[in-house]
Amino acid sequence: METESITYQRIKELCAKHQTTIQKLEKELGLSNASIQKWKYINTPSVNNIIKVANYFNVSIDFILGRTEIESNISDIMKDEDIISFQRARQKMSEQDKDRMMQMLRIGFEDAFSDE
Repeated sequence: METESITYQRIKELCAKHQTTIQKLEKELGLSNASIQKWKYINTPSVNNIIKVANYFNVSIDFILGRTEIESNISDIMKDEDIISFQRARQKMSEQDKDRMMQMLRIGFEDAFSDE
């Protein structure tokens, strides 16, 4: 038995999380019936269709494609003042300081880093 594509798995998970169905998603995005179902094993979706799905769920394209576990899209991340401050400080640090900072964060917030 073939395994489902990561793209299809992610879409299925997002549908469940947002209490919708793949069929409803297809209809709302103007996709043909069972087009997403075809992505399950064989067909690769077009870039435009991946963008439609990512925008619908407000997640990154990389998340849909399985390239990252982070759902947030970059525009949402860049609106976070803490992320911006963190990045500015990080740019001024040596590699050793960056490593030390990450060690401190992992120790201080163990639960937040448990899935790495």
